Amino acid sequence: MALVAVAVAAMCVGCSIKEDRSLCPCSLALDFSDVEASVADMSEVYISAPGGFLYHDEEAVLGMAEAEVSGEVRRVYSVDVPKTQVDVSVVSGAGGGFVPGKGISIRTGEQCPPVFLHYSRLDAVAEWRIVPVKLRKDYCRIDIRMLASAGEYPFRLTVKGNVCGINADRSVAEGNFSYSFVPDSDGSGAVRVPRQLDNSLVLQVLDGDRVLREFALGEYIAESGFDWTQEDLADVGVEIDYANSYIKVKVAEWSGSFGFDIVI
Repeated sequence: MALVAVAVAAMCVGCSIKEDRSLCPCSLALDFSDVEASVADMSEVYISAPGGFLYHDEEAVLGMAEAEVSGEVRRVYSVDVPKTQVDVSVVSGAGGGFVPGKGISIRTGEQCPPVFLHYSRLDAVAEWRIVPVKLRKDYCRIDIRMLASAGEYPFRLTVKGNVCGINADRSVAEGNFSYSFVPDSDGSGAVRVPRQLDNSLVLQVLDGDRVLREFALGEYIAESGFDWTQEDLADVGVEIDYANSYIKVKVAEWSGSFGFDIVI
């Protein structure tokens, strides 16, 4: 990539000294230097402002360049925006499911996409602004393994919750969440859920439409010490001994686990 200098003089191309500089755009530089390359390279950029301004680049990687910022070479993405309040969203992993101003909606029967999000609101009234991009992991992958005496798993698992999306500002959208899957031959499967508001997640074991057993999944995860408010959500492993009514939860990056007796 070419090395470019981030300088005030370069931020007002097309505006002469004699012109009203309040009409010049603000040159906004999104600094991706602290974002993992594989995540940054999948990023989309959305910028909106009052008056109907909307900017979208679904291949932000093509607009990134190395720039010298305060004596350091940084990886930046530059765009001209109106000199007003602007909302900046950077999205990675949404699979085209992000809607500007609304965010990500998860339809019933679908799981949360493996999404990383950045959101910031700022006053772009200066000649230029630099915004450090922090793409945060806003989903949790729950790996579930069922232990049973039988070699086959004829049942279906359903995870239900009350968060059905992620708003553009990274807050959660309340609504029904439901995702079902059939465990593989090892009794294993997984579901991605968005950030939760409480411990209301439940796991149902179904035979057809009949609920054989229901587990207070959110409560068990909370007992393990999992924190839904952390900036980057960890992943969770859940192991259920179906025959002996026992559940074990393990949080990624944590070496211990808890066991819980289940009252039927």
